[in-house]
Amino acid sequence: MSPIGAIGRSAVLPGWGQFYAHKRLLGATSFVGTSGLLIGALITHQSFLNVYNNEYVPVALINDKSPEALFQYNRANQRFKLRQFFLFAAAGVWAYSLIDSYVGANLYNAEAKANQLIEDMKQIGELDVQLEVTPTQLQLGIVKFF
Repeated sequence: MSPIGAIGRSAVLPGWGQFYAHKRLLGATSFVGTSGLLIGALITHQSFLNVYNNEYVPVALINDKSPEALFQYNRANQRFKLRQFFLFAAAGVWAYSLIDSYVGANLYNAEAKANQLIEDMKQIGELDVQLEVTPTQLQLGIVKFF
């Protein structure tokens, strides 16, 4: 399993690299988390545009220092900051997905190699070594039973 392939998959779609590395729960969590945060950013962006264009701008054109204009500006600014939070959080989850897919692929490879070594050791353990010693000769034999 290629760790670089896992990173590439996670770069295209968050969580895909974890699925590739057989970490399905983390893959689903990364995908749902990133998607949810991006949807949250989209919703708050629409809310920001609505408040800014429909409530702040009409009042600010009359008097941008009025209490109503300042109130509407603060409402729009809160939505802008929330949108930024969602975007940065989505980028963080996506970055985590990239790193975790790389680590997960390496761990999967290490586990596969360890399991192969265990199987090889079992095969070696099934060999029987016979040793016969007499005053004139030494016989060493390896026997495999099928």
